[in-house]
Amino acid sequence: MNSWTITDSNGTTHSIGCKAKSFGGPEITVDTNTYRVKSSNYFVNVVDYSVDFPGANCHVVMIGKKARLAVNGTYQDDGTTYEPVSSIPAWVWVLVALSVIGGYFFAGIIGLLVGILMSSQYISAALQKNMKKVAISFVIFLVIVIVFFVVVNMAVSGLAASM
Repeated sequence: MNSWTITDSNGTTHSIGCKAKSFGGPEITVDTNTYRVKSSNYFVNVVDYSVDFPGANCHVVMIGKKARLAVNGTYQDDGTTYEPVSSIPAWVWVLVALSVIGGYFFAGIIGLLVGILMSSQYISAALQKNMKKVAISFVIFLVIVIVFFVVVNMAVSGLAASM
């Protein structure tokens, strides 16, 4: 659970909390009120929840299990500028499809699982606007699947030759 304390322009102290839940979506607590919020993505928790106090515009941003608070356009943890969470580019979804389907066809269930795991990396990196990480993750996926494919085919060829 992440929690923060904010003082508005009237001097009133407010508490904001964010908890990632396994089922039912994340919860945001503002003072004594709890709100169940819905992720804007099916694969990764993506939440951008706005809370307004007098003199303080707050955004609770959650990507995956990592939650951050931006107050008046500045993230409290590192001082960077708040940008609204954007949508994922279409080409990232193409990589997700290639990874999941291609992983299954080239490496079976293990390739499917690796494809799903790496796809979550693509989506998370794309939401953080780190396209270089998306490309590197896809290359890592390709290397894993190709190595697995070659090793399995060499093992099958060795068994066939010994029979």
